[in-house]
Order: sequence, then structure tokens, then C-alpha cells
Amino acid sequence: MSNNNYDKDFTWIGTIVGIRGVRGEVRVKYFTDHPEYYLDTKIFFIESGEKLIPTKIRKLKSANKGWCIIFEGISSRDAAEKIQGYRLFLPDTQLKPLEKGEFFLHQLIGCRVEDTNGFFLGNVTNFLETAANNVFEVQNGKNEFLIPDVPHVVLELDIEKQKMIIDPIPGLI
Repeated sequence: MSNNNYDKDFTWIGTIVGIRGVRGEVRVKYFTDHPEYYLDTKIFFIESGEKLIPTKIRKLKSANKGWCIIFEGISSRDAAEKIQGYRLFLPDTQLKPLEKGEFFLHQLIGCRVEDTNGFFLGNVTNFLETAANNVFEVQNGKNEFLIPDVPHVVLELDIEKQKMIIDPIPGLI
């Protein structure tokens, strides 16, 4: 996730990963545990360079662990191919309300990472969602490493204090 100005008020909800058919329909990989909540969404904000462009939805449906979307103004395969790889955002005010103890992964960007002795290891700069578990990218100056989000490594996470305590396994850092 980039650190654009809109990241504080918008959440990356999906990425256009493919084209379906010849009439401009796109396949989207979503980043939510509740994709059905967003099926009535009328507008997504498409990232284009350093801007978010509000784009009306003509049709949105669930399909194979993702969404298929037809946007207004995108009515051909060629037009759809031009937005392939683009990220979709929603204003935070339109997101499904969180349950107690839940948080959005983007809230971890900038989080301070320490080991069990309080030694500063770096800050979270990005995250990856994998089939097995999330992975946090941590950077300390020029050094960069990955932390798997598993209970025996990530021991404590305080979103309010922006602090993560880990027990790095040998060879992790």
C-alpha cells in the first residue's frame, strides 16, 4: 500500500486482476472478510496515479472468490484492459463497521515493531495477504524484513499505541 494522502481517509478494498468478456467487465480480488456487505456499493474510487477517481458501478456481483464489476464509461475489453492492475478504494465511512478487537490491515502501516526486550526493529511499511497468513513488511533504515502474522511470532499488537511486539524466530531478521 502506498502512502498517498488519501490513505488516511480511504481503504484499499480490492484490485482489478483481470478482464471478463468483451463488454468491459473486470474481475476484482477483494480484501475483506465480508464481500457480500459491499454488493450494493454504487461507486468505487479507482486509483489513477496520485489521484482517486470516483467511478460509478453499473453491475457488481460475486464470482469465484472475487467480484465481477461493470463500471460506467468502461464498455469494451480495450477500455477494461487499461484499468487492469488498478486498486479500488472506499471512503472509511462506507466500510463495514468493525467488531470489538478488529482492525483494518492498513492501520498497521507505520506501526512500531519491537522484540520482547523492547529493542526497536523497525516500522511496518506494507502488508501482504497470503493463503496461509498475513505477512508484514518492516523497514529500519536500509534494512527490510518480513514478519509472518502467526501467534508464536506476533505476540502483542496494540493498534491504539501503534506498537507490535514480536518474538523473532532465528533467521527472521
